[in-house]
Amino acid sequence: MSASRVWLDIDPEAEGKQAGHAFVPHSSDASAYGALPIPFGSIGCGKGPTVLLMGGVHGDEPEAQIAIKELFHEIEPEDLSGRILFCPSTNLPACLAGRRLSPIDDLNLNRVFPGDPKGSPTLQIAYFIESVLAPMADVWFDLHSGGASLRYLPMVARHAFKDEASNDQADDLIAAFGAEHALIWSFFDEPSMAKGCAERHGVTYIGSEFGGGATANRSYIELCKAGLRRSFARLGLCRPEPGPLGQVRAPARYEVRGRDDYVLADQVGLFSPLVRLGQSVEKGQCLGRIQSASRLGGPSSAYLSKVSGTVVCARHLAVAHPGDVLFQVAHRL
Repeated sequence: MSASRVWLDIDPEAEGKQAGHAFVPHSSDASAYGALPIPFGSIGCGKGPTVLLMGGVHGDEPEAQIAIKELFHEIEPEDLSGRILFCPSTNLPACLAGRRLSPIDDLNLNRVFPGDPKGSPTLQIAYFIESVLAPMADVWFDLHSGGASLRYLPMVARHAFKDEASNDQADDLIAAFGAEHALIWSFFDEPSMAKGCAERHGVTYIGSEFGGGATANRSYIELCKAGLRRSFARLGLCRPEPGPLGQVRAPARYEVRGRDDYVLADQVGLFSPLVRLGQSVEKGQCLGRIQSASRLGGPSSAYLSKVSGTVVCARHLAVAHPGDVLFQVAHRL
C-alpha cells in the first residue's frame, strides 16, 4: 500500500468519465490546513490497456497541458476499451506561475523521483506518481516542450531502456503517433527523472518535445492530440481514426548519444543563432555567437558543433550565461 499523503476525490478504476483532483497537503501562512488541488480525471469503459497522460511537469510548457484538457472533453467512455488517466497540469504551482520549477520549493519535478511522501509539495507529487499512478499504467505519455528557455523541432521521443520489449512497444507507438520527427535519448545524464520511475514499474514510456518558448502553438497542440489518438488506436484502446488522420508516414529518427551533442555557453552575453532547427550541420561548423551586452568593442565568441548531425534544439532566450545549452545536435538514424 502506498504511503502517499496525496488523495484523489474520484475513483480512477471506476467506469465512465470523472473529473476531479489529486490533493497535495500544503500548509501555508494563508491556509493552515490547505492542499494543492491538481486537476485529475479518468475515462474508462470495459477491459483494455490503461494509459497515463501527463502534461505540465514543467509549468512553462503549455502545449501538452492544453491538448490533454481538450482530449478529456472530446473523448467519451463509449469510445474506449480500457482506461485513460488525465493529469494535464501535474506540477500545478509551476503551471500557475508559468515556471519550470515550482515557486513553492524551487524543485524540478522531473529531477526528484522517486520523491518523498513527507517532503515538500514537488516531492510529494513525485512520490504519488511513483507509488500510485505509475503502477496503474501500461503506457505513460509524459509530454513536454522546450519551455521558456529552449525551442525544439517538434518531435515524439523515447529513452533507451534496458528492457528491449519496452523499447519495441515505444517504437511502435512512436510510429503510430505520426509526428514528422522522433528522438531517442540514448544519453541523458540526469538522475531521478520520470523515465526511471517508468522503468522501475515496467511501464512503456513515451515523451515529446513540442516546440518551446513557453507559447501555446496551435499546430503543436493539434499534433499532440492527433498523435495520441493514433497511439490509442494502435494500443486497441479506441477505434482507428478515419481518413487522413489515420494515415501516417514513418518519422525521421534521431538519436542523442553523448555530451558532445550539446553546445554550452561559457560566458554571459547576447546569443544569436546562425542555424535553424532541422538544419544539417558539420563537425566544426559555427552554430551561433555570443556578444557582450555591456560593451560595444571587442569580438563575439563563436560556438562550434562537436559533431555532425541535425540541430533539434536551440536556446530561445537571447541572454545566455555560462553553462546554458545553446544547441543540441542529434544523429540521424
